[in-house]
Parts: sequence; C-alpha cells; structure tokens
Amino acid sequence: YHSRFNQNERVEIWNNILKNKQKKYRIIIGARSAVFLPYQELGLVIIDEEHENTFKQTDPSPRYHGRDVAMVLANQQNAKVLLGTATPSLESYYNCSNNKFGLVELRDRYKEMKMPGIELVDMKKEAKQKTMQSHFSSKMMEAISEALEKKEQIILFQNRRGYNPLWSCEVCSWTPECTQCDISLTYHKQSNTLKCHYCGYSIPPVGSCKKCGSNRINMIGYGTEKIEDELGLLFPKIKINRLDYDTTKKKNAYEKILSDFDDGNIDVLIGTQMVTKGLDFNNVGLVGVLDADMLLNRPDFRAFERAFQLMVQVAGRAGRIKKQGKVIIQTRKTDQWVLDLVKDHDYKKFYHLEITERKNFFYPPYFKLINLTLRHKDEKKLQHAADQFAVKLKESYKERVLGPQ
Repeated sequence: YHSRFNQNERVEIWNNILKNKQKKYRIIIGARSAVFLPYQELGLVIIDEEHENTFKQTDPSPRYHGRDVAMVLANQQNAKVLLGTATPSLESYYNCSNNKFGLVELRDRYKEMKMPGIELVDMKKEAKQKTMQSHFSSKMMEAISEALEKKEQIILFQNRRGYNPLWSCEVCSWTPECTQCDISLTYHKQSNTLKCHYCGYSIPPVGSCKKCGSNRINMIGYGTEKIEDELGLLFPKIKINRLDYDTTKKKNAYEKILSDFDDGNIDVLIGTQMVTKGLDFNNVGLVGVLDADMLLNRPDFRAFERAFQLMVQVAGRAGRIKKQGKVIIQTRKTDQWVLDLVKDHDYKKFYHLEITERKNFFYPPYFKLINLTLRHKDEKKLQHAADQFAVKLKESYKERVLGPQ
C-alpha cells in the first residue's frame, strides 16, 4: 500500500483489509500512510529503517510521524512493535537506554562479511596539489578505475539532485528564487530550466542579475545530474545511471533502474539518499560519498545525526556478499569527529557524544519542540503579527522561544 497506487486501487486494498474475515491477507507491506488502514486483528508492526526522516509527514495534513503513530496503533490493538535499523534515531536509542524499549543487537554482518574499509580524502589538499578532476579526487578516480577493471559496480552518493544547486551574481550575490516559496532555484540541464524543489515552479535560465543588471552569473555547487554528465566525459565507455526524484517520477522507473543495476546493466549508479536505503546488491565494490561537508553543514540540529546515518547506510551497500567493499568519503575537514566515527562504524560513541549536546542545548529527546508557522499575503502585517505573538509567548516561556524567523 503506497502512493503510486491510484485511488481505485487504494479503495480496493482498504476494502479487502476491512472485510478480511477469512484472514486471507496476513501481511500488509506499506509506506507510512499504511498505519491508517482498517486493521482487524493486528499482532505485529515491523518498522524497517526506523531512523528515516521520511516517516515524518509535514505537508499536507495530516502531519504525523509514521513510526510514532504505528506505536500508538499497536498499543491500541495490543500488538507488538519491532524497530529495525543499523543506525537508530537518537530518540529510539535513548528509549532503549531508559528501558522504555528492549534492545537486541546484531553484531555480525550477513555471512560474517567484514565491514567495508572507509577512507577519508582531503579535498583541500587535493585542490592545492591540483590533482582534482572535476569534482573527483585522484583517490576517487583511482578507486573507480580499479573497480571497473575488476568488473565491480560502483555507487556514488551526492545528496543533491539537479545540475547546479545555486546560481549567484558575482557582483551582488543575488540568487534566483521561487516566487511562491522564497527558496533558491536549482538548475536542471536536461530540461534547461531553473526549478523549485518545493512546489515545481520553473523558469528559463537567467542571463543577467535581476538586482544589479550584471551578466556575471556564476554556477555554484553540483548535483547528481552534473556528476552523471562529468563522469560520462571522464569514462565515456561505461554505463551510468541516476537514481533520484527526477529519474523515478514515472511509474515503475524506480524498480527498472534497480533491476538493471542488479542485473549488471549499469556500471555506476549515482544517486541522492535513495541509494542509501537498504538495497542489497552482490557486486558493489566501491561506494563514493562526493561531498560529506554538505551533509554536515546543514542548518538543522539533527545535521550530524542525519549525516552519520546517511554515510553509514550508504557505506553498508559495499561488499555485501563476495568480499570486503571499499568506501571513499571526500571532505575538506578530515579531522571532523563525526567522520572519524563513520570511519570506525562506531554508533555507540556517536550516540553518547551527540546526546550530551542535545541535553546541553535543550533539544529532543530531552525536550519537545513545537514549530508554529504563520502565513499572510502582506509581509509587513505578517512580520508585525509574528513579533507580537513571540512577545506574548516569551511572557510565559522566556528564552525557550526561538524566533520569529
């Protein structure tokens, strides 16, 4: 049960579960919305990859967290719950340490395979020595060539789709933004458009700055589409494909790309966080993380947790069956403590360091956050109302109120 089914198919599934008198359907597999199906006698709920932030729906209504709602549902129906993950969310692991949840640890990989060897590559050093080729370090290029010679497959992870994430004016730093969402537009080469990744708004590429009139527009950063383009120039004879939101819009496109990769018809799979999911391929010898700093520098209190999870998960795609895999992480900060723990596959140490930070700065799981959003067509009115609202809240909650921002 998931969103790719049309309305008629979904109604049919709903009715089948509702009238499941003969227990014809024993197992329901679904996305987060499956928690709302009309179960009759629920015995067990398994939440796989429970750490995933995609379990949380923020828009449109209803706004809920699939994992937490599943627990409420199981409690109502007196069912058991099993959470599965190699990188637990801090909230879940905190509940284990408080004996609210039970904890079962699997310390060995399937068939006792060794964890992949992880190497950090210093991008600052490579740039200084001029050993970079496009966005690939010499170590990455060497490892890609080696894997291709051995007829092994490669996964490259860049958690940004599109060609260039940002266009910026060299003179005044203006960037083209969505007229509806106020977020910067991303350039997509294939469709030659600047697109908003929130609402789908798009415009043709801009030739000059709308603020100062300069035509010195710079392209900053890179997404999966650009990586695919540049890798194709460096290795013209190999088969490359992308796994991101843009390539999986059509029905069954996701399954087609994965089955092609599994059958060996694709040499290199470039993708966003879609490639970090629990995919199981026999012949992946190399996993490359192209920009670890982008993951670590997000303006979000969960940035380190999310970065750790994504890198450990994508590293786990390498060397699953035949032999130990190899992982290369490109970064400008090789001494970053999160990267050291990714390298050592040390979740427990990461948890203890990060949970202390959460406590010190009043974040979950020690404190609950409430996000209040105000909207209005008139920006001045909105700003005034938000300021007044914050003043009222601060009378009761003092420094615990952040914003408005």
